[in-house]
Amino acid sequence: MKRLLNITLCVLLASGAFLSGCKQAAIDEAYLNPNKTTSADVQRLWAAMLFNEAVIPRYWNLYTFQVPALGNYSQTSGTITSNGIYEQPTAYASTRWDIYFTQTMARYREMEKVYKGLATAEDKAGLLLFMETGRIFLYDQTAQMIDMWGDIPFTAAGSLNADGTITLPAYDDAETTYKFLLTDLKRISDYLTTVTPSSFYATQFSSYDYVNKGDLAKWRKYCNALMLRLAMRISYKDEATAKALVTTILSNPANYPLPATAKESITIQAGDVNSNLVAKTAMREGLAVNPYPAAAMVNDVMNTSQDPRLAVLFTKTSKGTYQGVSKTWTATQYTDAVTANGISRWDSTTFYLNDLFPGILMTSGETWFNVAEANERWGLGNAKTAYESGIRQSIAFWTAINNASSWTGAKEAVPTEAAITAFLANANVAYGTDNLKKIATQKWIDFTIMQANQAWSDYRRTRLLNLPFPTDNGSASAPNPPTRLLYPTSEASLNTVNYNAVKGKDNIKTKIFWDVK
Repeated sequence: MKRLLNITLCVLLASGAFLSGCKQAAIDEAYLNPNKTTSADVQRLWAAMLFNEAVIPRYWNLYTFQVPALGNYSQTSGTITSNGIYEQPTAYASTRWDIYFTQTMARYREMEKVYKGLATAEDKAGLLLFMETGRIFLYDQTAQMIDMWGDIPFTAAGSLNADGTITLPAYDDAETTYKFLLTDLKRISDYLTTVTPSSFYATQFSSYDYVNKGDLAKWRKYCNALMLRLAMRISYKDEATAKALVTTILSNPANYPLPATAKESITIQAGDVNSNLVAKTAMREGLAVNPYPAAAMVNDVMNTSQDPRLAVLFTKTSKGTYQGVSKTWTATQYTDAVTANGISRWDSTTFYLNDLFPGILMTSGETWFNVAEANERWGLGNAKTAYESGIRQSIAFWTAINNASSWTGAKEAVPTEAAITAFLANANVAYGTDNLKKIATQKWIDFTIMQANQAWSDYRRTRLLNLPFPTDNGSASAPNPPTRLLYPTSEASLNTVNYNAVKGKDNIKTKIFWDVK
């Protein structure tokens, strides 16, 4: 079995260059020491790759990046316009960059190396299932990186793990990479349709799979839902490609099943509070930086339609109402509202005190909303039914998280059919007018603060939500929200030649290729 390179983040594997903070002694200790390295196999590397700090709720991601930055850009987080509010936390964004390359990409490249070295055709055939499902997760994370930064190293990234060489990788064109992801996801989906693992490898797969518990049907649904998400994301840039792929998916549900119910949503769920998947207090500490929702979501949308999700997503104020933070408030108004308990918080039982909150990869609600948009734009099916299914499954998903919370406080009742029917009939929600805007709005609510990255991407793609973003006149560098994140400064110093090739795109006003609205 091949030796496993210790990937304890002392090397920036995106570029194959050492981080400035690492000492030579640490490098000598961690890398290629025959007395210190351990053997690894495809199964364990696969499981390690899925243990991802950008997916599983973690303090650093929520507190420093997801909530204050991406939540601000998507208005899933409640903030006022003040000096520097749109400026990027570059050091923390850099951590998100490093996690992709030093965890997700590095571990997959190590899997590839071990897989190539397998001695028997039987092992290669049996373990191919791990490689292909691993690619689904890798491609999900890769698309998210492109959605935030644009061009990224991909094809040549992770060379140190792949073959032991240090190569400074070029940045792959974002649009080209996206098209590759879509093509290969379809190939993987077709493979999963026909694969029948032997009893031994099926048991191995189930033993290591803490995402879908060895359920190949759910892996197929994850793959197809991801394919659908990415196709819709490029649909205003390359409508012909998107429409053709989505048509294939929706016209053949037997071969391309999708997560239809809340229970089929793809999540990483800890079984109990003692699981390694749980970071105790991660949610309460992670949301502490800004536990408040935006007025655009609560006041302007959910209150006006008496949304059944209000009770499981937010707490009530001292007045017994739901209230978000207005972008037009002054600092004094904001402070006064906080002091008077005049702002709702993300719900304590569902979010703040819930040690069993899952890592969310794909909800059935999002999938139905993507189907609804495709049906509305291209006449592929009943858009109204898909839209209402998305709302119903979103309500069921968030109610289930509330009811399964580790917090011992009171849980919310499941909304009655009468309440849901009344909600669907509300003039602000009912299908019939402004349909694309309503689909985008309901998907935005379903993302919540926990998928602010997806909310930000979908907002930039559609521009349908008309979110208020007042100019921050106190900032010279970022008076308005960015359309992309800046590359880490380490790329300019450690991967200089390749960074210089994309340097002209490295500003906050450059749009991601699919952002054509």
